[in-house]
Amino acid sequence: MESTMKQNLWRMTLGFITYGLVLGALNYFYAEHLRYKYWLVLLPLLPILHLAATIVRVVAGLDEMKRKIVTEAMAFSGLATGFTCFAYLFIRDMGAPEFRPEWAYFILWAYYGIGLYFSWRRYR
Repeated sequence: MESTMKQNLWRMTLGFITYGLVLGALNYFYAEHLRYKYWLVLLPLLPILHLAATIVRVVAGLDEMKRKIVTEAMAFSGLATGFTCFAYLFIRDMGAPEFRPEWAYFILWAYYGIGLYFSWRRYR
């Protein structure tokens, strides 16, 4: 169990470091006149896919109850974020400020925390 945790920690660390390096390289090499600029913009997806696969591997390695709690929290988070973003379209039409894309990421994590709390409480 301990070696699996260390291995997953190394995978996550490698993914985050690679993501940072790829973003730095993207900012350094990107230029408007390049023919391959659209392919260059897709490069950060590779470490993101690695991180997602690592997270799925970690969740799959959890015991049945923890996996159920985490999966319910993720489902709640995704659905609640989707509905919140969709509902904001109507609020924006009433004059609210423009919705920034990074807000969805922060909302997703906030809803994940809420979902994790209520799911954990239910199975406690």
